[in-house]
Amino acid sequence: MLQHILFWCLSFLVLLNVLKVSAQIKPIDLIYTIIFHIPIVVVVYFNLRILIPALLERGKYILYAGSLLPLVALGAVFYLALFNRWIDYIFEGYYFIAFYSFWDISLYLLIYLFTTILLHLARGWFRLQEIETERNRAELKALRSQINPHFLFNSLNSIYSLARKNSKEVPDTIIRLSNLLRHVIYDSDRELIPLEKELEMIRNYIDLQNLRTAKQNIAFRIKGDLKNLQIAPMIILPFVENSFKHGIKGGQADAFMEINVEVVDAELDLFIENSKGKALDLAQNEPKGIGIENVRKRLDLLYPDRHRLKIIDNTDTFGVNLHLQLDIR
Repeated sequence: MLQHILFWCLSFLVLLNVLKVSAQIKPIDLIYTIIFHIPIVVVVYFNLRILIPALLERGKYILYAGSLLPLVALGAVFYLALFNRWIDYIFEGYYFIAFYSFWDISLYLLIYLFTTILLHLARGWFRLQEIETERNRAELKALRSQINPHFLFNSLNSIYSLARKNSKEVPDTIIRLSNLLRHVIYDSDRELIPLEKELEMIRNYIDLQNLRTAKQNIAFRIKGDLKNLQIAPMIILPFVENSFKHGIKGGQADAFMEINVEVVDAELDLFIENSKGKALDLAQNEPKGIGIENVRKRLDLLYPDRHRLKIIDNTDTFGVNLHLQLDIR
């Protein structure tokens, strides 16, 4: 509503200076400009309230374009009738006349129609962008919250088993789990976090998983300078979770997992490779946690044209290669 008021106020000021009959603005100029706006307002809002919803927004573009010409013609006829016949009955003694011809006023109406259509379409576009942004935020929030709940329960069970054995590892293990949960609950709501924190969370995750898994052949290597670099939270974890689920816990005696992170000039290369376990089919029937497909969606939303993701699915091994352009703090 406020936008409409501002538009017509601006229109009034412009036309007042165009239509005034002398250098100074007089009361007759104000009255004439107000009356001059009547056919313009009628035509503009007939288009906005009736033609656009009924035709343009339903994709009937040809019919809509064809409807504008009769609308302009009727508006011009209304203008001529208003000033040549009806105005004297309302404002006696002013002797208003239709200063503009049919074609002149038609040009005015076309300019106003074209301007208001562009403003309407621009407003709709910005509204769509706002809706899309909100949808993306909601989707990202949902994707971030989908860490596998079984991991939490299993970690607590492992800590409970250690506590019953009076293990000295209990305090450190609780701290690791606390840090990981803090990262998942609080840091995941941020748009960006330090890369060092994300990789520290991965290390805590691996240590907690090792409580339930015999010490397998697991390698986690980080190369490069991580300082002042930022990454969207919970980007790497799903790939690590997938490797544990389908590789290390697959029941294979010589199971292995390698995680290599290399950072060069604010660009991250992540390569994860794991053996395929014998229990893969069973694992596929379990809840998938965040899942690789969800990470694909997050990458498309957060890093459009700034990432490359390659999945390598061989007979005995499974690999993930992610190239990511990081943000600099």
